[in-house]
Amino acid sequence: MLVLDSRTVDSAEVRETVTGFVTDRCPWADLTAVRLVVTELLANALHHTDGEWCLRLHAQEQRLTLEVEDTSPALPSARQPDFGGGGGFGWRLVEQLADRVDVRPGPAGKTVRAEWWAPADRRPEVGPGKRGSHRPTRPDAPESRSRLVDHAGSAAS
Repeated sequence: MLVLDSRTVDSAEVRETVTGFVTDRCPWADLTAVRLVVTELLANALHHTDGEWCLRLHAQEQRLTLEVEDTSPALPSARQPDFGGGGGFGWRLVEQLADRVDVRPGPAGKTVRAEWWAPADRRPEVGPGKRGSHRPTRPDAPESRSRLVDHAGSAAS
């Protein structure tokens, strides 16, 4: 597991460190997608909070999990894109680049989690002569790509 926080590294160091981590431990992952999601989540943390964040990256054989914890309790939401430079692209980009995204409110802000799963052709065989053909899922995982959890704990789409 890789843990980085705003008190010890800057954004450029994060991108370099994440690149090395993903390349070494999850060569199947789309490095460009992971780096873009990292960039967007850190930019949002810097823009919408006091600038403190903690990034955790966990590599498993068939799953890469990124978590960015920040100090804002506000849940991210898709906005109408502003082609005049006002933003509105980041959250949609995060949702499209990751296999799964969810947000969990916490006592001092929130944690945004993005996951990527190994492509089916890179997974170990499930049975004799058969390859896995579905993404690994947690028993509590919703069917949709994204799930936001409101402060009362109920799921919102």
